[in-house]
Amino acid sequence: MVTAFLLMVGLVGSATAQEGEYRSVNNPFQDDFEYRINTDLRPMVEVDGVRWTRFAIRTKEGQEIATDKNIPVTVELGFVSSNQEKVKVLVIALLEDSRGGSLDRIECKPVAASTNRLKESVQKFKLPGNILEATRRVYLFIEVSR
Repeated sequence: MVTAFLLMVGLVGSATAQEGEYRSVNNPFQDDFEYRINTDLRPMVEVDGVRWTRFAIRTKEGQEIATDKNIPVTVELGFVSSNQEKVKVLVIALLEDSRGGSLDRIECKPVAASTNRLKESVQKFKLPGNILEATRRVYLFIEVSR
């Protein structure tokens, strides 16, 4: 029974550690990821004291994507800063097809992040439906400035 308890505690601790492991990277940071519209991406990087917790591009729930129209989308971002002063975080996303071919570019407004608080940002854009349908990768750029 004690062994089972210790094993369970070890597994819980391991899962918690994995959730909190952020890769420290240079400022600015850029990398590409597999991605589909309406899914969450957890970049899991720390850039100059700012942990990037989440990235998502979403259409309105239940909305069909008409490939011949511009579709309203939201870009959702999440950050936690360990800096003592407020910092600004700029994110640019390059949407790509499955072969890495460029489809479109989204430049988000800079987000102000405060110390040790989750800062979430939701920004609105319109993108062609055929691009949303073709997106299979996203190339992300983030820059932290003071």
